[in-house]
Amino acid sequence: MDGDGRPVLVATGTSSAIGQALMRHLEPEWRILAIGRRVHGADAVPVDLGQAPSTWRARLEEVLRRLGGHQVEAVVHLAGVVFADRFEATTEYEWDATLRINLSAAAHLLQAVRPWLGAGSSVVLVSSVDAWLAAADGPAAAYGAAKAGLLGLMRHLAAEWGPAGIRVNAVLPGAVASGNGPHPESWRAMAERVALRRPAAPEEVARAIAFLLGEGASYITGVGLPVDGGLNVTY
Repeated sequence: MDGDGRPVLVATGTSSAIGQALMRHLEPEWRILAIGRRVHGADAVPVDLGQAPSTWRARLEEVLRRLGGHQVEAVVHLAGVVFADRFEATTEYEWDATLRINLSAAAHLLQAVRPWLGAGSSVVLVSSVDAWLAAADGPAAAYGAAKAGLLGLMRHLAAEWGPAGIRVNAVLPGAVASGNGPHPESWRAMAERVALRRPAAPEEVARAIAFLLGEGASYITGVGLPVDGGLNVTY
């Protein structure tokens, strides 16, 4: 906890629909260090995660040092980018940007924050059902590869950090009614494959993240939790 007694959360992607829902769910009980290009407030860390880590890690570590000896209780990596090109049309820039923001930024973020994590801390990486499933109308293989990489990172860190009492999990959202999901015609086709026949509300994904951060999940680590309305159980 920080000096005012609130637990500290370090989070990327807070400007997204899921990120905003998570902030509403956790505030004001948590002190949130929001990292990204469109963040505001006293605890904001305005950086571009798409740039080289050397350009933003030092700024994050400076903010963390202001916490003094206080522990970071939670980390959530929500930042992401997707390009809808099929694999053969994916450019070098699209491939590199997708892996850099979705996957590499998570790794560098956790390396930077690790000295402030301790027993009871929880990490949640936001992956996607695209780590497991290929959509007929996209997104591209680069996105699936990056999101699958997050699951690999999650499992290895759950094993490596578990003895220190640090839990590491992931959530895998499916279609989310965020304004950035499938076009209506694409959603109608997808709905036939979703057991609940509807997209998730951002708040539903946020609640799953908050559960994995909380005491109710104190013995859960190394888990990838689908939040997809049953999309993964049909074919």
